[in-house]
Amino acid sequence: MQAHLIRLGDKKELEQAAVKIGCGEGSLSYFDARREMLQIYVTGAPSPAAAVIKQEMLSRGGDAAVHAQVITCGVKESDVIIFGTAKQLGFLAEKLEKMPWWKLPELAADIRSLVAPFEPRRVETPCGAELSFGSRMLLMGIINLTDDSFFAGSRCGDDVSQALRRALKMAEEGADILDLGAESTRPGSGRVPEEEEMSRISAAVRAIRKELPKMPLSIDTTRSSTARAALAEGADLINDISGLQFDEKIAEAAAEGRALLCVMHTRGTPQNMQEQCGYEDLISDVCQFLRGAARKAIDSGVEKEKIIIDPGIGFAKNYNQNLMILRHCESFKALGYPLLIGASRKRFVGAATKKETPAERLAGTLAVTALCAAARADIIRVHDVKENKEAIMMAEAIIGADYE
Repeated sequence: MQAHLIRLGDKKELEQAAVKIGCGEGSLSYFDARREMLQIYVTGAPSPAAAVIKQEMLSRGGDAAVHAQVITCGVKESDVIIFGTAKQLGFLAEKLEKMPWWKLPELAADIRSLVAPFEPRRVETPCGAELSFGSRMLLMGIINLTDDSFFAGSRCGDDVSQALRRALKMAEEGADILDLGAESTRPGSGRVPEEEEMSRISAAVRAIRKELPKMPLSIDTTRSSTARAALAEGADLINDISGLQFDEKIAEAAAEGRALLCVMHTRGTPQNMQEQCGYEDLISDVCQFLRGAARKAIDSGVEKEKIIIDPGIGFAKNYNQNLMILRHCESFKALGYPLLIGASRKRFVGAATKKETPAERLAGTLAVTALCAAARADIIRVHDVKENKEAIMMAEAIIGADYE
């Protein structure tokens, strides 16, 4: 069994989820009245365990949606949607901990962690700067040391002076982190030779670190060799779009350099990832992957406080799946790690706003940024720092408004 937190935003979404698990249609109006409670989605519960969960929640004023045939044991297992307040869910976890059947104690531990509030935290980077997660959304500015990234306006190639100018401009406009990459990961892109990637990254980090000694620098790479070279020049964060699938030694490199590590969800490679968009349950599958990647990183020596997760917008996701990932930021936040979202000027933004080219997708990107701020994402990765900074300021002004 695996559990993840969900927020059923409207009646339509509740109906879709309930129909998927086989819940009787006659109960939908009843469950809709409970929709504003916390909801936890549990996958693959044995029918007796599902019945126990439902009974325990009913006894505490909550409820659980299960397959209609659970009560007759007509199905071997059922997904479960648990409805309850944080207090009711805490009582449920306390009871399940005492039941040694069907892995209920493990489920209890999952429930406790999912309903625990994300505690703001401060993390010191190798350059001596401090990043604060949980108080406001941080801006990560993109600097592409490539000739073929999908947005032409972000390309610097191997021109170190241009990369430095862009870094200085982004710092002035309010970037909290700069993300440098020397290998495009757009759909269909090929690999850059290792030596070329290392050379471009090292030269850019060296130049930027000299001018911006306290600016946190992130390195977008899937190679441990590039990560080590960048860390030696003064980088602070390794941003691995493969989630440790391409080179697990990246986690060791981050641990040795006492750096932060971001693990992202994807499937396949940039060459074939868009052929791998079939999911049993999108949010559950992505949560399970990110949990596993974070666990691998910790086992390799990375401090838990220095792990960041990214659900991978545009990576092995189709248009609607990208929208659903953004709609459910809270599910990923509940895993207990700072959440990074990278959606800037991507294809799904163009599909939603009817804009053909990345150059036309700024307005759509700003809408995504504002909604991510409202969802309490921790980092937003963008091409346009100034405009996104203003969108965040406006969104956070609304979020922080006081009653008078």
